[in-house]
Amino acid sequence: LKLWHFDAAGGEQKLQSVLHEHIQFGAMGGGTTATSIVLGPGEGYAAIVDKGEQLCKAEKIQIFMLSVYAGGYIGFGALLSLTISGNIDGTVMIHGNGVSGYIYAVLFPVNLLFILLSGCILYTGATFTTPAAWIEGRANIVDVASVIIIAWIGNIVGSVIFALLTEACGLNEGGVARLAVSVLQSKTSKGFGEILLRGIGCNWLVCMAVYLCSMAQDMTGKYVGIVFPISTFVACGFEHYPANAYALPLGYIASLKDDYKVEGSAGIGEAFGLNLIPCSIGNLIAGVFIMACGFSYFFGSLRDGVLVHFKKRQQPQTQEEKEYPSLTAVENFRTQGEALPPVAEQAPQDGGTTAEPPTEMRRQVSPGPIADRPNW
Repeated sequence: LKLWHFDAAGGEQKLQSVLHEHIQFGAMGGGTTATSIVLGPGEGYAAIVDKGEQLCKAEKIQIFMLSVYAGGYIGFGALLSLTISGNIDGTVMIHGNGVSGYIYAVLFPVNLLFILLSGCILYTGATFTTPAAWIEGRANIVDVASVIIIAWIGNIVGSVIFALLTEACGLNEGGVARLAVSVLQSKTSKGFGEILLRGIGCNWLVCMAVYLCSMAQDMTGKYVGIVFPISTFVACGFEHYPANAYALPLGYIASLKDDYKVEGSAGIGEAFGLNLIPCSIGNLIAGVFIMACGFSYFFGSLRDGVLVHFKKRQQPQTQEEKEYPSLTAVENFRTQGEALPPVAEQAPQDGGTTAEPPTEMRRQVSPGPIADRPNW
């Protein structure tokens, strides 16, 4: 299996082998080997670290604009869900609100497909990728904090702009407006702590979607890795800052109209104080501690019990080690690949000699990320 990869730094296309894992199937009557196009969990974590390093090295204005676009894409997915689930026929709704919630959850993940495959940046994903890069010694803490803050601002700017566009297009009417107001009321009627905890649960799943998407090497696999975690958090009622940054302003705009006005409807202050701020804190906790620290302990430097930054102070490094920090995940992946037995040759059935398989069909393992850019 060969895939084309685009080298953004060199500005050239190169054909690169992504053969990762071979499994014997001779006894089943099929081919001699099968190839997996899904990275292993350790190498998937290394890909996350590379993504975080890329973000930390990017220009801040680029981070901001990619975050603004991501806010707009969040709006597309949320508007799709609001439009369909907000206009369900009454004969369907008699079976319970679960029907509307299920449809909303199934349609919503389309936005993350737009975002992850176009290279846009969500605040929620940045809380996982950039801290992981810092933990592994491939980014500094100032760049990590700046990317997360800029992504937070860019997401809300893009989401609010798209909410205004939705209103200007006349789409914030009828079932969409009624459901948006209902979402506003529901998400601002809970306590600070409850929203914070729901934010933790949400970004645990969102970061898992980012992680699974980075492991898959084809479009179908990436979407499968996205849709299940995202639809799960939506259906369960967890709180996602970028999604709320669109839905709450849209609900507020709708609540100003006489046809959709609700007594005691939440304003901008309540939207921030009772939802967006605690939700953002919860998302940050999940991304940094549960995902970045957790997966570094499983596959990265934290499994040794000491941060890479402290190791650098304790042990002298060569110039090459300073420029190209190595990941435990990649080292383990290479070691396991080298330890695999060679592919068994089958005896020819016609009594002839066994032909040597082409070089590209022999057992190969991914070389892992090179130091200056991802190599997935």
